Amino acid sequence: MVIVFSQPIHNYSRACPIILKKSMPMKFNCLLKIINRRSIYLFSTLLFTALPAYVTAMPSTHISVIVSLVDNESQGIVPVPAKIGNGDDPHNNLYWGAAYGVKTFLSKANGWRNLGCEKDINDTIMERCQFAWKDNLTVTADAYRGSRIDQAMLDFMQQAATPPNATTREMVVFIGHDGLMDEQNQPIIEHFPKHAGHDKQAVVLACMSEEFFSEHLLAAGAKPVVTTYSFMAPEAYVLEAVARGFANQASEAELRSSASAAYAKYQRISAKAGKSVFGANAHTKPLRLSLR
Repeated sequence: MVIVFSQPIHNYSRACPIILKKSMPMKFNCLLKIINRRSIYLFSTLLFTALPAYVTAMPSTHISVIVSLVDNESQGIVPVPAKIGNGDDPHNNLYWGAAYGVKTFLSKANGWRNLGCEKDINDTIMERCQFAWKDNLTVTADAYRGSRIDQAMLDFMQQAATPPNATTREMVVFIGHDGLMDEQNQPIIEHFPKHAGHDKQAVVLACMSEEFFSEHLLAAGAKPVVTTYSFMAPEAYVLEAVARGFANQASEAELRSSASAAYAKYQRISAKAGKSVFGANAHTKPLRLSLR
């Protein structure tokens, strides 16, 4: 090992002045202290310089996820079982605490870890959790009270309209019921922001989101990379597949393909049917249904 001194060797007497007055063993001991101190400093510097970037730096890829908790009482949905359909109960909610809810699924999925959760962020956001996939990606997921789906959609659109950080790859995701299908939520559209194109990637895991959201996302300057063309179950295995693809800098076609493959697997449907949900079929786009 080569020792590099930060100052000339003849100045060591300033660090240990008794060296000039004591015996040689004392001189040697004092010199060893100086060497050991500087060796530790040098070793630490070399260690952190040599470590891989993924150990010494936080991931520069981040996804913000807004989850509108399913709510039988306030949303225009076919009711689900009461235990998982209470929009005031994140712990048991279909889209958060149930087996395929965002919090539960990402906490257990291979390669993922839950970095911690905080409850009662405010009256609307009932819980916030941070996740990481390996050392490549971080995810912040917010559970919105089911009766505040209007605020969840507005916050999603505002995030989509915000240009991405110059040093960070960012994606924003909405998960839940397609509230734009419900007449009572139509007024919120007037508050959706407009912005020049900046291509922040946006994902909407909700029924028929291509028809109801894509136009607004484009007006907000965002790029809708994964949307749906039919009714679907917006469960977390699709988010997980898309997130891994985003971390690996997948193209839009690859992201849609990953979403369709995950959906087909967990819904136990054919690959062709899975592709039709996300428009992943390169030859023909699926029929766009409309409730309007």
